[in-house]
Amino acid sequence: MKYIINTLYFLSGRIYVPTHLLGRKNVILHISDTPSNIYASIIKLVKKINPKYIIHTGDIVDNIKLELYPNRLNEYKDYASMFINELVKYTSNGLIIIPGNHDNIDVIKNIDKVIIVEEGKSISIDDISLGISHKINNLPKYKCDFYLYGHDKSKGNRNQLNGINSINIIDIESKNVFHLKYPMGTDNYRLLRTKIGI
Repeated sequence: MKYIINTLYFLSGRIYVPTHLLGRKNVILHISDTPSNIYASIIKLVKKINPKYIIHTGDIVDNIKLELYPNRLNEYKDYASMFINELVKYTSNGLIIIPGNHDNIDVIKNIDKVIIVEEGKSISIDDISLGISHKINNLPKYKCDFYLYGHDKSKGNRNQLNGINSINIIDIESKNVFHLKYPMGTDNYRLLRTKIGI
């Protein structure tokens, strides 16, 4: 039954949140490479979960490939500002961003409640150490409880969490990790494919 519900949410463009995740105040939400087409779903998810921290491992407006199309900076700024300002409303401690290759740091750093962390660094949240990067190859080499990254579909080991493959939720107290599916079509939007399906 859980699989059927999850599939229905996925197909409808929504994100299924199991009831055992609702009401947990002490969680970290990790996302990466978010095209603007899924912002509404991500914002609804953040409202439901109300995480202590949100960590975004880069490419905030992933359907605007700013590295390739720098002339789209104003469009990027509009989308990124709107999305970030909406996210910070629903997190108690702020939004941590590791800028990606399609991000503009000058746009991001001027938004309240945003903490910018350099790629390849580590941070501590309560008793959890997190190595963070946009690309898996730039993760710190020293020991951390979890390593968070995005950028491509690379699969790491057990404690390496790819924010492209899934939305990752880390329970700060138990250190349990929960994986949620992005809405259907997310990868198509990331890869600038406009049609979904056949």
